Parts: sequence; structure tokens; C-alpha cells
Amino acid sequence: MTDTKLSVDEAELYDRQIRLWGIESQEKLRAANVLLINVRGLGSEIAKNILLSGINSLTLLDDGVVTEEEVLKNFLLSNSSIDQKIAESVVLKAQALNPLVKISTETASIDSKDAKYFAQFTIVAGTRLKRSQILKISTACREYNVKFICGDNFGMFGYTLADFQQHQYYEDRIQLTSGKKRTHGGSTTSETKKVSATLSYPDLGDVLTLPETPLKPKRRNVYFYLMQVMLMFREKFNRDPNISTKDDDIQQLKEIKEKIFHYYSVNPDKMDDKVLNLLFGEVVPICSIIGGVIAQEIIKAVSGKEVPIHNVFLLDPFTYAGREERIEAMNL
Repeated sequence: MTDTKLSVDEAELYDRQIRLWGIESQEKLRAANVLLINVRGLGSEIAKNILLSGINSLTLLDDGVVTEEEVLKNFLLSNSSIDQKIAESVVLKAQALNPLVKISTETASIDSKDAKYFAQFTIVAGTRLKRSQILKISTACREYNVKFICGDNFGMFGYTLADFQQHQYYEDRIQLTSGKKRTHGGSTTSETKKVSATLSYPDLGDVLTLPETPLKPKRRNVYFYLMQVMLMFREKFNRDPNISTKDDDIQQLKEIKEKIFHYYSVNPDKMDDKVLNLLFGEVVPICSIIGGVIAQEIIKAVSGKEVPIHNVFLLDPFTYAGREERIEAMNL
């Protein structure tokens, strides 16, 4: 958008969040054009949160068709949408969340899009992507200086992975200052200062690409390797683990786990195989958590306000505690 100033209606609608993160951040959000790839259970949570934040436009790209199962985990769908395109079916309820945001849909496959397609967006968010798709999109976004974040949930486990390249941000920090002494003692006042900084994100190709030979072990959260296991499973079988084939899928996951832990020179016993039983289905509460994290990071990335996650978020499937990780290039 060429005009980033808020209208009277927008200022009134976004009054509470303007008070939270300021008019400057809200105007940056108002100018942001977001691409959301796949609007399933997790995608619907992301869409809800960023629509309410007050972006300029949201493009929904999903080539899937609504099923009965999809209706149960996607609050933007209804039974009347079954057998219709997901991207088009979610628009009615999505638009009702914020009529001021322009929503458009794409029902083509993400694989049909060339690198230049991503240049029109401020930030790209993706779910249900294979490793090869993540790397393709990340490379395209880097070429056109577009920020990128993706994530998924597998049962009770979830993750987010971001590449904001050279990201400049600022924080408002309150500093105490000493006032003039009074007769019965001194006084203390405070002032708010804007503190700026830059985060440099490694290329996701370096973070995700598996080494040709085993690496020296590094101290990393064990669920980073679980993320790699799930991405390899999806890449190999073009699907996620399914409860209808649970026994076979768990065996496949065990074999992939052995390979991944070998690549990173990590003892496989560091991750209990019990976790493999918790990786089935798209669990709605977990979608809400991961969707909230991704939307929060989109807002930070677009507005430049507050410190973003750098660069991986992992949700523990046993304790449901989130952990931020700084994963550098694998050869560092």
C-alpha cells in the first residue's frame, strides 16, 4: 500500500492494540501483505490471529478439499463446505473476523508457484510443508527479501521455524532516572527509551539439510531432531503418520529416528520412543498454541517491535512447555 496511515475507523477498531504496541507498529501491520500456505487446523488459527491484528491483505493458498474430518478441526469451516475447496470455503468466516482486511484465495498447488510469486508479499507463513518445499520457499523469499516462517503440529508435538534474514527490531525499555533531592529524601522517575538491534538468521538450507557425514555432537534440544524425523517422514511418504496405520508408521518413525540421530552423532536413547505414540493427528489445542506463536512472530517481524524468536520454537509433547532454540548453520 502507498498510504499507510490509519483511517478513523481503523484507529477506533485497533485502539486496544495501538495502546499495546503503538501507532507506528500498527501502521506497518496495516501495510503488510501476508501469504498463508494451507489453511487447515493450524492454518485457521494463524489466519484468525493475523486478521485480528489488522494487516492489509491475506492470501490463502490451499489446493485441498474439505472433508468431514477437516470440519472437526477447522473452525472456519462448516458441514456445508464438504467436498468444496478449503481456501474458498474458509473466506466467509475469516472475513467476518475483520472486514477491513482484503482476503484472496489460491487453489493451486504450492509446487506450481515459481520464485517470483513470493515477491509480492511482506511475509510468507506456511504449514503442512515438506522439507523440499520449505527449502524452495525459503530460497525464493531470500531472493526477494521476503520474510518466511513455517510450522506444524504432529499430535502433541509442534514446532516453528523462521528465516527473517537480517531483521531489524526495537524495544521500548524503561530506565529509572534519579530526580532532584528533596528535603526529606530523593525521588526517582523513569523514562522510556527505544533500543534498536539486528538479528541475523541463518539460511534454512543450512539448518535443515542433513549432513553427508555425521557431525560432531552439539548441545541442542532433543526435539529439534524430532522435527527432522517428522519432516523426513512426510518427505518420504508424502503424508503424516496416520492412526489407521499406527504400528507400521511407528516402525518407520523408529528407523528414521535412528538415521537422524546418527547424522547428528547423538545417542538415540536421549529421546524416549514413547514420544512416537504422541505424533498422530492434528490436535486442536496444540494448533492453537503453535498458531498463536506463529502469528505472534508474524506481528513482530512485520512491525519490527520486540525481539522475535531466533529461530526455532519447539513444543514438548509431554510437558507442553515451549522452548526457543537458536539453531545455527549445521557446519558452524
